Amino acid sequence: MRATFAILAVIALAWPGPIGEASAANVAILMPGSSGIVPGDFLVRNESSFNRAGIRTILTTSPASAAQSVAAETAQGHKSVIVGMSRGAGDAAEALAAGARPAGVVFVSGVYARVIPALRSPNLLPATLVVHHSHDVCKFTLPGAASEFVAWTGGKARLHWISTTGEPSSNPCNAQGAHGFFRQDGPAVAAIIAFIKSR
Repeated sequence: MRATFAILAVIALAWPGPIGEASAANVAILMPGSSGIVPGDFLVRNESSFNRAGIRTILTTSPASAAQSVAAETAQGHKSVIVGMSRGAGDAAEALAAGARPAGVVFVSGVYARVIPALRSPNLLPATLVVHHSHDVCKFTLPGAASEFVAWTGGKARLHWISTTGEPSSNPCNAQGAHGFFRQDGPAVAAIIAFIKSR
């Protein structure tokens, strides 16, 4: 009996903890849109949602900084995913072109006219999730461009459509209208979190 208790005590000390704690090693490198790191940006306003899901976040608008963060996290044995919003999707693509090798990348309402030239080839893409609103009317991020990008990747990217409804914004390219999911962020955030945790 004493031997059994001793074995159980050793197991308890060695056990890494609940599975939920292990997910805290996941890191999301968030790259906001053209307004930068401001409260209204989709990624900035949802940073706490990622944190509550056990995902540590790093905010940056610099492709070089994102690439360095990926390398630093990898060196510590952590998996990271780069998440780029709108213009930030182009920044994420530039980070990949600069040598970043994350476990995955997420392009949200991406400007694919910047993403494709930055990548030049889909070979640089890790596993990729594209999150896009089916009624985005920003001229830089029309839904057709998201579909064309996914086709260009040759199977490396998966497209997740969002179809929330709300009031149109006076600026169709800001984070208030369909481009920013009408601030009904739940479905988009849930898709991103699920993807990060799957990597």
